[in-house]
Amino acid sequence: MDPVPFYQVDAFTETPFRGNPAAVCFMGTGLQDDLYLAISAEMNLSETAFAEPEAQGVYRLRWFTPKREVPLCGHATLALAHVLFNELGYGGDKITFRTASSELHAYRDRRGVLMDFPRNDPKPLAPIKGILDGLGVEDILGFQYSDTNQKLLVELGSEEQVRSVSPDFKALMAVENTLGWRGVIATSRSAEYDFVSRYFAPWMGVDEDPVTGSAHTVLGPYWAGKLGKVSLKAYQASRRGGALHVELQNDRVNIVGGSVTVIRGSLSL
Repeated sequence: MDPVPFYQVDAFTETPFRGNPAAVCFMGTGLQDDLYLAISAEMNLSETAFAEPEAQGVYRLRWFTPKREVPLCGHATLALAHVLFNELGYGGDKITFRTASSELHAYRDRRGVLMDFPRNDPKPLAPIKGILDGLGVEDILGFQYSDTNQKLLVELGSEEQVRSVSPDFKALMAVENTLGWRGVIATSRSAEYDFVSRYFAPWMGVDEDPVTGSAHTVLGPYWAGKLGKVSLKAYQASRRGGALHVELQNDRVNIVGGSVTVIRGSLSL
């Protein structure tokens, strides 16, 4: 196999070494999963995007964590669009990504890249004690679940509570996963932003994801309903941190963010 071009991009930030790093590899997307998993483990990032051109401005796309394939990943999609627009000189304003779950689109935007994602509304769910114990929280304002995106959502009373969450990941993994969730979001209102959040996904091999685009397809509808607005400013308050613009459009969620390339190279396979 010829050397595989790859890039490492910090997504949802304009500052290197902030936001969420993702690897982008340009190679065939119909190879053995073991190869993608081995590359993702070598990259040692929360997600690696594998992209294959199909036509002008159209790419087949798959995402892998170091442990498994995932059906949707926002920050790695943002990283890929950033590379195509800014590193490889794609001159169009729209890129189409064909994935196993749906067709996605990315657009040039003065704020970076706008991604058009499916909307994944959460629904109220009886609090699961094991999840709350694993997060180390007691008093909550809401507990919901998005069955279309397999994410639990826990609303806390303040940004300080969100920032101070210190999960027991072994305890979270020990909870009987009756619904098949892939992660849990802790979120609250914020003075500077409309809301803040953190995202924990030990079930996918990622204890805490720095900035998670797919989580905002759940958070956007949740906070739009509570705040009565369809354009929201969000911040994911991980150690690296990252800012996002979230815009509700009927059954879609537009997520906008900036990115910066930090590594350019090739893989010898």
